[in-house]
Amino acid sequence: MQTLRFSYWVRRSYANLHINRFISNNTQSKKDIVEQVRPTSEESIIPRKDRPRLEEEGLEYEYKDELDVLRRKERLTVDSTNPQYMTVVFNGEFDRDILTYPELLSKAESTQMNTLCEGLKKFTDSIDRKQIERNNHIDKDIYTEMSKLKLHGLIIPEEFGGLSLNSQLSVRMFEELAVSPTITTQLLAHTEYGVRSLLVYGTDEQQRYYLPEMAKGNMISTACITEAHCGSDIRNIETKATVSDTDPNSYTINGKKMWVTNGDNADVFLVYCKTKERHTSDDYDDRFSFFLVHRDMPGVTISPPVSTLGLRGLGLTHVEFKDVKVNTVHHLIGQLGEGLNVLRNLHGYVRTTLAGMCTGVSKRLLQLASERAIQRESFSRKLMDQGLIQKRLFHMEIDTYTMESMTYLTSGILDSFSMPVISIESALTKIFATDRLYRIANDCLEIFGVEGIEIGHPVEQYLRDIRPWSMFDVPNDVLRLLTAWEGIMSVSTVVHDFVRKIRNPIHFPGTKLRHLLTSWTSQAQAMRAPFTFKHDLWEKVHPSLGIPAKDLEYAIFVLRNVTKETLTKSGRDIMDNQLYLRRLSEIVIEIYAMTAMLGRSSRAYSIGLKNCEHETEMTFLFCKHARLRIDKLAKEINEHGYQTGDEHLQHLAKRMLIAKGYPITTPLERTY
Repeated sequence: MQTLRFSYWVRRSYANLHINRFISNNTQSKKDIVEQVRPTSEESIIPRKDRPRLEEEGLEYEYKDELDVLRRKERLTVDSTNPQYMTVVFNGEFDRDILTYPELLSKAESTQMNTLCEGLKKFTDSIDRKQIERNNHIDKDIYTEMSKLKLHGLIIPEEFGGLSLNSQLSVRMFEELAVSPTITTQLLAHTEYGVRSLLVYGTDEQQRYYLPEMAKGNMISTACITEAHCGSDIRNIETKATVSDTDPNSYTINGKKMWVTNGDNADVFLVYCKTKERHTSDDYDDRFSFFLVHRDMPGVTISPPVSTLGLRGLGLTHVEFKDVKVNTVHHLIGQLGEGLNVLRNLHGYVRTTLAGMCTGVSKRLLQLASERAIQRESFSRKLMDQGLIQKRLFHMEIDTYTMESMTYLTSGILDSFSMPVISIESALTKIFATDRLYRIANDCLEIFGVEGIEIGHPVEQYLRDIRPWSMFDVPNDVLRLLTAWEGIMSVSTVVHDFVRKIRNPIHFPGTKLRHLLTSWTSQAQAMRAPFTFKHDLWEKVHPSLGIPAKDLEYAIFVLRNVTKETLTKSGRDIMDNQLYLRRLSEIVIEIYAMTAMLGRSSRAYSIGLKNCEHETEMTFLFCKHARLRIDKLAKEINEHGYQTGDEHLQHLAKRMLIAKGYPITTPLERTY
């Protein structure tokens, strides 16, 4: 009898959702839909005139100055820091405001974007990528054209000769430029390390001196962070800046930085070095600082360019500093000991922009694959009519849409606050974009077949050029661990006392008993999870997206349970279990992707964008499959190591390391 009631409940809930979707699509006007899903804020009571649908209908586009002022005031509050959206998800919390997908503030920004994109398209079409590949060098004519387009000053304020673009517009420009990955990677190092550090942490004197020349392209900047022995372990660098005995403002830099992007062409290096042997602050590690070092300073030695697998012409070099004299008044970025904080904030912009570059390349690969599928025949049938090819194209398209949604959601967060902290959000975006882009490139290669592996073919070249992007900034596997570690730490501060008691059942038997009862209740609640929720996320999206919204809330519910269970089971040892941490990070990536797609497709449907139904269908499919993947990951986390095979694979890996290679004897070694 209970089973019949439960089945009736399931049918009724899903039926109501589909009925609401049918009614909203047929009888409810667009205006009513917009009013229904619009967030309850001061902005919602103002009639909006900036809908793209109005322009498509030929209506006059109006924009009020008062509305512009109000929206800017709401979107950018002085000294405001954004809430840690994806950090609190580990504890089952969720800020519903993130489902309001960000957009440009004015039509002027949209017009500026379209104008710039037209100029960039002509520029990128004129680039001979094969010539750059052959010469392993970028001609000066290309740099001259980049200076004319002010590409070196994308984010530099207009008073210094730049374009003064916000994060969203800057990411859009990088997306358009990404068809030439080498040039875009060079520009990324200049813009998001050198220029951004001056904009955020530079003094007025430093900005007046550097930014005008950087905007013109006369002064190229890059970052010197990585060293040979430490890689992404930036706390173990050996490059030191030693203070002078006579002048407290004078420092001497000694050390060697490896694999410096665009080091062959850079005029200014943003050098990350150690200024203290021991940290003196309890809040953060204050041993590191950033200095600006000029190429022509005595003691700076730059190696010849390094040949690489892809990104030929990148100008990758090693830079050595030997007794280089710098001054804290003119060359220090930020404050002494603030290096880690500076680097963390810069990484948020770097990872978001890199994801935009991945989106641009992905769209280009999707275009190449589509043209190939339309033109090519196999076994007397067009490739586009074959099921396996259609499956590859589908995965390429939905991955592209997802990474684009995550990228512009993250960049929108950057533009909405004066002091954004998006370490987790930017990391999730970068991991997803770079990993899925490589899968897209492989699928495109499969569609082209042998033709695609020919040296100089666009797909072959893209496949090599995008491969280093997953290791750019911080390798993806390290980012996964850092993301999970940060989330675990946020939860451990909340449930520290509970975990301590539950791991000592002899002294706290009541806590253990309550935990068992709670576990059983949670398992029962999981059966109701598609229908009974804490956050009611379906209220923040279009009614037609009710089911994906419930899938998202179910994912949040699962993450909270597995995080708490993992802490209870492993305690502090969880920090050493990288396989569990990776699974947790994969769940968070799925949740952030679902969030971005829900917010974007809901906005598109509400304002009547072209092909908005297509976006809705992709969101349905992605959320459905994401839920299945999350269930699988959660099951592996809740199981013991011997059940998941983790203990066996670690044992076999150690045995291989003892043998220093493949330990298995060939079957032809001997006979009976």
